[in-house]
Amino acid sequence: MKKLLIPFLLLGITCLLINSCKDKSTFEDFTLEFGYEYFPLEIGKYRDYKVDSTTYDIGPGEEVIIRSSTTYVREMIADTITDNIGRPGFKIERFEKLELSDQWTIKDVWMMIRTEEQAESLEENLRFIKMVFPLKEGLVWNGNRFIDETTSISVAGETIEIFKAWEYEVDFVGEAIAVNNEFFDNALQIKQADNENLIELRFSKEQYVKDIGLAFKEMRILDTQCITECEGQTWEEKAEKGFIMTQVLIDYN
Repeated sequence: MKKLLIPFLLLGITCLLINSCKDKSTFEDFTLEFGYEYFPLEIGKYRDYKVDSTTYDIGPGEEVIIRSSTTYVREMIADTITDNIGRPGFKIERFEKLELSDQWTIKDVWMMIRTEEQAESLEENLRFIKMVFPLKEGLVWNGNRFIDETTSISVAGETIEIFKAWEYEVDFVGEAIAVNNEFFDNALQIKQADNENLIELRFSKEQYVKDIGLAFKEMRILDTQCITECEGQTWEEKAEKGFIMTQVLIDYN
């Protein structure tokens, strides 16, 4: 009986060693997904969008004037560039046209930077931290920390503090979405603002697709002084200044 114990002991030790090696191999093969692919930067790539906007402002007779418009925007990664502190980035040329049949006309130039820690976009001299890595659901950060939230922006002749009470949060990562009747399997949604009170609404969200970039954006930035008499009305009905905007991806390469 004692002689039989030795083979069984050796077998047990061998099994433990095999399992240990297997577990070690599995751990070494684990790779953390940072999410850099949601913010791709490659010269020559472009994204085309349909942008629908509705603006609100108060007219000479104190009536609310509502205007709606549609434009088409192309964002092209044109070249490399260096920011004011020496970091390498990418020059984004933005083109615009009113009809699909029109020729593109350059409108402005932005800059985008992606480091190991975050993705930034410099838009009209406003610096946004669009993402922080690694991306995961529930991640929260101050994407507007370089912007004074009391900064007033002119919209349809009225000034409005667009960036009040913004807080960025990842709603989901790796889920499927539909944009312009096209389905994407691997998408990311970031809620940038979702706050309202009796006189202000601040809502903004962006959806990104892996290896493509921004696919959808919605902003609802509205103010009103109509409180008691407008009780029960929607923001579209009671807004006196501000805008609603949707930006939808329609083409890319």
